[in-house]
Amino acid sequence: MNMLANNRVTMSSREIGDLLDTRHDSVKRTIERLADKDVVRFTPSVETSHEGAGSRAVEVYLVSERDSYVVVAQLSPEFTARLVDYWQEHKCQPAQIPTTAEAFAQAFRMLADAEQRDARREQRLNLIDAKVERIETAQTVLSARPANSESIVHVRSRIWRLFGLSNGTIDAVMRQTPYAPKPAGMVRNEHADAEGATYAVYWQKDVTATFERFAQECIPVTQHFFTHPYIEGRFKLARKAGA
Repeated sequence: MNMLANNRVTMSSREIGDLLDTRHDSVKRTIERLADKDVVRFTPSVETSHEGAGSRAVEVYLVSERDSYVVVAQLSPEFTARLVDYWQEHKCQPAQIPTTAEAFAQAFRMLADAEQRDARREQRLNLIDAKVERIETAQTVLSARPANSESIVHVRSRIWRLFGLSNGTIDAVMRQTPYAPKPAGMVRNEHADAEGATYAVYWQKDVTATFERFAQECIPVTQHFFTHPYIEGRFKLARKAGA
């Protein structure tokens, strides 16, 4: 056990390794991974090895009592009780030590929160990648709209007839879902007052498949209103896919 400058009691990575019969380098790698996810914090320090003659300086990581539970829960949760015993032996106020069950539950809650943050971060990255890919695909400028393709105006009209979704919900599905259809290309607007402007077109079959899947995933909250993980708030849906 060690003391930081502010008199906070800490435990070293080497002590954790000795407690769990685990290699010190494995403990340090676990602490580094958890620190990268902002689950724990550590302070590098140097200790003398316990190898007797010819002993050398060894870098160790110092973690707080709270963080030691998280590290042990990640490495060897079956040894959580042993860690509780360790802190009971090394602290002057054992009444403040959590029970084994409390320490175990708290540590795994923190690990679960970190995994959820990673999942949300991965989801956001996937959405960004999908948008970039759709933008890159849309760079081709066509002189006329291909057969079996439709602009967003036609998409809104057709999907409203099929599913009763509002224009705002349709636009959100086309922009925010990771499985939204990719543009078939950009078409030059030939109207005299368009001044060479372009608009995106999408293959009808891709649009239909997107909204069929979206409708299947919708969750009813009332008889007429639904929610969906990728859409903010409630919206109306005339029929579920397959209904």
